[in-house]
Amino acid sequence: MSEDLTEIVKKVKEVLKLNKYETSAYVTLIKLGKSKPVDIAKNSNIPVQRVYDVLKNLQKKGLITAKEENFYEVVDPSSSLQAIAQNMIVDANIRARELESLGKALSNITKTKVFDEVKIIYGVKETIGNTIAIVRKCDEKPFFMVYKVLDKLVDLWPLLYEIISTTRSGATLLIPYDTKIEQKYIEESEKHGFKIVKSKAVFMDLFVGCNTVIIGLPSPTYEVISIIINNEDFSNALKNRIQEIMSKI
Repeated sequence: MSEDLTEIVKKVKEVLKLNKYETSAYVTLIKLGKSKPVDIAKNSNIPVQRVYDVLKNLQKKGLITAKEENFYEVVDPSSSLQAIAQNMIVDANIRARELESLGKALSNITKTKVFDEVKIIYGVKETIGNTIAIVRKCDEKPFFMVYKVLDKLVDLWPLLYEIISTTRSGATLLIPYDTKIEQKYIEESEKHGFKIVKSKAVFMDLFVGCNTVIIGLPSPTYEVISIIINNEDFSNALKNRIQEIMSKI
């Protein structure tokens, strides 16, 4: 088995959460095309008495389909995996709403509420999740500064779009003066009320708004380490500094 194929098989098993036999049968069907269970078992090193249960599991997951005369065939991976991805998104949204609802319910019955003035966050998704939670409740027009984020814009766009679409009052987005961004990203941001400003003063990833500052810095261990500062004076001071920078552009 070539190194590339080995890596693909490993990824199939991990991402689709398949067991050894399911992975082997699925990859075999991809390579052979329409096949009978006996042939699938033979080429996948699966006991014949087990192969029918394996194929039934793959069918339930929407990865393969049964054809006439006891043949099985792979459903086009681009459509089957997209369907699985959409189901995961739906499940994640339901889970997120349940967590938000639980958070509000617990907050209502909590006698003493303490808000961390300074909090350290590790990881890209964790940073973006905290940012979304803040902008969702923010009624003012915040400032965003993006720098290292642009290096992975394509990969991070689904998460960044969640921030953009959640921001309630639009925002000012500062980007490096000499950066080049595809027009579709600019148009999508402007559609949600983002004013894009190019500046030579951009040097980090930053959010300022609603008495909160989030600063994100690259980390070799966690990819990103962010600090969240909940302090009105600091937030206003940084906001004033950004406005000074913008006035000189």
